[in-house]
Amino acid sequence: MHPTFTGNLNFGEMNGVKVVNKVQAALEHLNADDAYLNLTLRLFAPPDEFDNTYARWRDGRRLLVLARQPGTGRTMIAHALLATIREESQRQVNVGALHFGGGETFPIDRLPPAHRNWAYVVEVPPDEEGFTLRSRLFRMTLTQLEAELKRRECWLIFLMSPEQWTACVDETISSLTAEIGNAVPAKIVRKALAVQDPALDVERWLAANEIKALLADQPPAEVLDIVELIRSAAHAAPGQLVALQETEEEADHAELADGGDRWFARRVQTVVEARRNWRKQLLSWHRHRERTSLQRSFLLAAAALPSAPGAYVYALANKLEGKLSGKQQSDLAALSAPGIIELVDAIEADLADDDTVVFRHDGWDDAALHYFWTDRPFSRQTFLTWLAEAPTDTHRSTFESLTGGQQQELAARIARFAVHWAARQQRPEPLAKLASTWYDSTLLWQVFVAALDEAATQSSTHRYIHSMLLNWVTRRKDLALWRAVAEVCGLEFGRRHTGKALRRLKHVAAIADPEIEQAVQRSVITLWDDTSVRETLFDTVIGWCENPATTSVAYRAFSALAAKTDHDQITPTLLARGDQAGFIPSAADLATGWTVLLSPQGSKEAEQLVLATVHQWLDVALRQHQLQDDVLGLLRNAVNHPEEPGVISPRERLRHYLFTWLEASDGTDITERNNIYLRLSKLFDGDFSRRLTGDDSAGGTDHVA
Repeated sequence: MHPTFTGNLNFGEMNGVKVVNKVQAALEHLNADDAYLNLTLRLFAPPDEFDNTYARWRDGRRLLVLARQPGTGRTMIAHALLATIREESQRQVNVGALHFGGGETFPIDRLPPAHRNWAYVVEVPPDEEGFTLRSRLFRMTLTQLEAELKRRECWLIFLMSPEQWTACVDETISSLTAEIGNAVPAKIVRKALAVQDPALDVERWLAANEIKALLADQPPAEVLDIVELIRSAAHAAPGQLVALQETEEEADHAELADGGDRWFARRVQTVVEARRNWRKQLLSWHRHRERTSLQRSFLLAAAALPSAPGAYVYALANKLEGKLSGKQQSDLAALSAPGIIELVDAIEADLADDDTVVFRHDGWDDAALHYFWTDRPFSRQTFLTWLAEAPTDTHRSTFESLTGGQQQELAARIARFAVHWAARQQRPEPLAKLASTWYDSTLLWQVFVAALDEAATQSSTHRYIHSMLLNWVTRRKDLALWRAVAEVCGLEFGRRHTGKALRRLKHVAAIADPEIEQAVQRSVITLWDDTSVRETLFDTVIGWCENPATTSVAYRAFSALAAKTDHDQITPTLLARGDQAGFIPSAADLATGWTVLLSPQGSKEAEQLVLATVHQWLDVALRQHQLQDDVLGLLRNAVNHPEEPGVISPRERLRHYLFTWLEASDGTDITERNNIYLRLSKLFDGDFSRRLTGDDSAGGTDHVA
């Protein structure tokens, strides 16, 4: 059974899913929103042993592991623990979320060094290709981490799957496990409705046998879906309710609906049918003897374009009808054609005051799309093509040409639908189709990438989107999909999930495409900011430098890192040697990167970038004497290679850059610049002379001094 998407989520109401997303976003910015934390406690239905677990975490252990599957309320439990400790401390304890990082364990230095009296939640990434939690090292880290948390008066909660924890746990750390049971569905309903709809008679709803059956053994996420359906049905107008069938016995409804109240029975049955994806009602709707193909197409168009103006839906439905039937489109200008109002009524919807289409039944739109997908397998590709082309349709025979703003707004709606469909129905096809169709449009591509990045960072959608992105780069040969992955790795997804982003980037590095190469370059800079992946990232970039098939992307990636400066805005980050420097690249690897950078480039812009970077590093050699030997030595080794006849060698190219740097002096430092020029030139000439004579006994090891 596929759960329906409740329309209430679109209207900004304070349901559980939105609260979890809001709280998590604030926690990840280490800027807790107390209003939402308080709302979390009001919505939260504590499972068995929650209070005991909280007391043990607060007073002793400091470190807690919630080993539960996603969708079982683990994020809400963690948020409730953080909200409780903040409330009890009268906001003296700060709360936030830390990223696990790109490694296979969680070292102590992932804790912000200046933090005291903080409580954190950390979600461990699921095991996937290229990442498996290193159980022994992780187990050792937990012991050290707990001691450090006590020293700092801090607390931390790990979220992970039971399988990951089982692979790590032994008797030394088993006490870290949070032995928390499952929340009773009825308690979740009571708490949620007490906040969202306090006037609603929740006990009457919970007493209905059909509602009891729906709630039985459901995880919290599914219970919250049912809560939204109850709210919708409780306030629905009579025309929005399911009609009781004549063949149904009154006694059953009396038992169901508390004394035979047929209105309440209809409300309960409406919830039941919504949970069943309105399958019987949609079947009856499609079977109606007067049902037309245009009405079916209008239903699909309205369902796939939520909140779109009725005129757009009207015109695009007509186009969809033509594509699906293979016949010429109807002349909507003719008075014999059905109008918007007639079609809206035919699909069980109404036209709102702003001329948008609003369905009468909660979840009817999502159910209609799922019905179509199941019922018409041979029409799927046609539908997806129509959907992707909708924002580009500017034919005046259908409606006035879209402005850029209207096109962007319509594209954003379609992208949100595609994301929702992917996450809720576990189907990536609409997103993949948007990628291939919008690839050549700058405006639409930006909308698509933004929607994909948002979905990859929302707690309610990110798990499926992450696996989909990995599938795109490992199992699909599609330039648009590869570029989409490379793009989001340089955005918020890359900042929050650096390890995952790097694993996905590795797969697209060999693609010879300028757009992908530029996206990889941006992503490398984004990932470098996470110190936990620097060593792996740099090793990856050097691997690209050593592989002739990835030279182009290697140039972009290494040039970006070479130009990036440390905190002082002067020293290249690859040369940083301070106390907080962390990973320090080897001289040999730096020379390998510089060899690629000094190779012939295909454009003047690239040449200018290399020139500026060489000047930047030579400036550091000039002003920071402790780094001078390192800079001159690695530049010398970068060009100490046999040269190709007829091609300007990296050595001669570096000579040119060195000379322009010397000439750029304002006169105040000409002596120092000239000394560096002469020293580096002598090293070049010495290496070249030894290669000519076959005497390489020095091996390029002359001291640069």
